[in-house]
Amino acid sequence: MLHVGNERVPLCGGVSRRGFLQAGAAGMAGVTLPQMLGLQSAGAVDYSKAKIKNCITLFLVGSPGHLDTFDMKPAAPDDVRGKFRPTQTSLPGVHLCEHFPQIARMMDRIALIRGLHHKTGTAHSNGSRWMMTGRDAVGPNQQPHVGSVVSRVFGPKSNLPPSIVLPGKIGNTGGPSINGQEARFLGSAYEPFFLNADPARSDFKVADLVPAKGQTEFRISARRDLLKQIDDLQRRTETSSTVQRDSAYARAFNLLTSSEAKASFELDKEPEKIRDRYGRNTLGQSCLMARRLIERGTRYVTVNHFDTVFNICCWDMHANGTSLDNTYLDYERHLCPQLDQAFTALVEDLDQRGMLDETVVAVLSEFGRTPKLNPRGGRDHYPPAWTNFLCGGNIRGGQVIGSTDKLGAAPHDRPVTPPEVIASIYHGMGIDVETTMMPGPGSRPIRMIDAQPIHELF
Repeated sequence: MLHVGNERVPLCGGVSRRGFLQAGAAGMAGVTLPQMLGLQSAGAVDYSKAKIKNCITLFLVGSPGHLDTFDMKPAAPDDVRGKFRPTQTSLPGVHLCEHFPQIARMMDRIALIRGLHHKTGTAHSNGSRWMMTGRDAVGPNQQPHVGSVVSRVFGPKSNLPPSIVLPGKIGNTGGPSINGQEARFLGSAYEPFFLNADPARSDFKVADLVPAKGQTEFRISARRDLLKQIDDLQRRTETSSTVQRDSAYARAFNLLTSSEAKASFELDKEPEKIRDRYGRNTLGQSCLMARRLIERGTRYVTVNHFDTVFNICCWDMHANGTSLDNTYLDYERHLCPQLDQAFTALVEDLDQRGMLDETVVAVLSEFGRTPKLNPRGGRDHYPPAWTNFLCGGNIRGGQVIGSTDKLGAAPHDRPVTPPEVIASIYHGMGIDVETTMMPGPGSRPIRMIDAQPIHELF
């Protein structure tokens, strides 16, 4: 029984929303972190029984066209079906784009989610916030990244940060720069660690993990003391009687001084054959890095496939002839082959190391692309329908959840929203999304996610 103010809240099924509402906000000052979050003592989170111990998210910045990749419509008119042909997968009756031959052979392990949709805007940042936080909120109610929530609930299990984003944070995608990759109201202690380095480069190294040349232990200690003072100041500005914080700077120095943690980033220790299997490109080497980090104690790794959509070859297939000139040729030559190789290498590698049973791999994106080709032969932003997919952990593969209409324009049956995907990841990690609460803006208790898990996945 949890006492909140003068109210008694039963804990046998976790801390309920009704209990918090009955108690009121006035009595929250004395609630400890485990009570606030409804952790193991409250029965809302049981990490020992969780099948999914870790998550690796591949975020396809720019968003592939669903009709050209994972939800093809070969019987549709020419200006809808596109240029690629479907190929049969290992799951009878299910087809993917011809440029995903390795993923097609692995389809019996994968759960495709067709009919994803949202209604809050067509900017990349709208979809990114949905798929990285479970809510499309801006202003003071901006939501924390899923990795930050996982960090807050479970904490670290090694000297590595619980949540790492690589190779870098999402930057300019043409709209508001709020992309859902920060800890927000959870506080700086739960900010993801941003690698900010390309693992595919020959001179790859993680900034700040190696002291500058000639820097003595005295200077490192002095810097530690100074940063501690800054951290103490930051704690006071973020203070909340209902939130217990650790030190973000202490974690940074753990990385700096732990040889084991620093070794996690040494890709050159991997056999050349393994590096080749993943692909000698940013996505491939980032996926290999993700496996190394999960293997050594990170709980949640986000791999961003691109940090912008401008003046690069990426999934944002507008074919506009200027800064967004991605076309079918880019999909065929670069994007589809990179994803096909990196994703399957990651799944096979995790499986061979006995890690796939406790690691979910989620391939996510912001939205779909217009069913009808634009006059230039490209496709534009389209939130009403798209496809993402998951495998690993206790995800039941070999299935397609939902469908779209004959033009891929709208969900036909079993529509799915982004929060349901996030709720499914939380559920797989042993978190009861109905009863577990977390401190929101102003320390007001809020639900972790406003959705239920996708029951077909489990």
